[in-house]
Amino acid sequence: MLNANKVTDIKEISKYGKAKGFLLAKRYNLPTFSNFFIIENEDEVQALLDTYKNQNDFCMRSDAKIGDAPIGVGGQNGNRKTIFDFIKKVREKSNELGSSGVAIIYWNEGDFCPTYKIEGTFYLDYRTQKELLIDYIGKGWDGSYLSHGSACHETYAIPWEDILFLNDNNIKKYRRQVVSQSVYEDLRTIRINELVKCGVSREVAEKSIPCVYNGINNEYFRQVINRVVVPMYDSRELQRYYKEYIPIVQIENGKVIVPEVILPERLKEKRVFNEER
Repeated sequence: MLNANKVTDIKEISKYGKAKGFLLAKRYNLPTFSNFFIIENEDEVQALLDTYKNQNDFCMRSDAKIGDAPIGVGGQNGNRKTIFDFIKKVREKSNELGSSGVAIIYWNEGDFCPTYKIEGTFYLDYRTQKELLIDYIGKGWDGSYLSHGSACHETYAIPWEDILFLNDNNIKKYRRQVVSQSVYEDLRTIRINELVKCGVSREVAEKSIPCVYNGINNEYFRQVINRVVVPMYDSRELQRYYKEYIPIVQIENGKVIVPEVILPERLKEKRVFNEER
């Protein structure tokens, strides 16, 4: 078991795509989960449960080493029982593909926000010294839809020299696309059906996703600008080595959460796998 808060584990952890993205979020002091663990088998699951006897809620994702094929086990929230089912699926899929599949257990004390309760997600695509592209998806969806390119509600293009002057008053002049109500309704239907397929009741799914698309919440957008957009604009270290980098920003329980910062090396392996929690 690898622990993201252990300095001695960092080198090994950074070989995994999503895990490396989490380490970058921590390095740049972005608001993210407090920690995560990389787990390979049931014995390591039991060791985690023995250490944290009072924790009953877990945010679980699958990952593979950079360059290996993604193993495609959809993420989910779980409990002390289903975490064993999840690692079993990860191990079976990893063996099937001959991949270095592991489970990432994101860590915060308390409960994790189900994806259908996420209040909006931003995909901040920095093209170094050129522009910032922002894809946004509204309440009831999560960041995997943007990173996989399977759904988007609004898109913006901000010239590099304008990023520091971006605010909720001038954002619309940079907008390049916004979803129509008819397309939104089609996407909503697909999303509800996917949630039902993953075990969410239809009643809960329908109540969680607005019938009408209402656009970006200005208060949340200000949080994203102050806590993510500006700090990532100032990330000289990333700009020195990469022409592109992409923080994923989700609004959970009214707060900004950055699960990861995606680098181009992971984009090469982008595939469509719906994640549910």
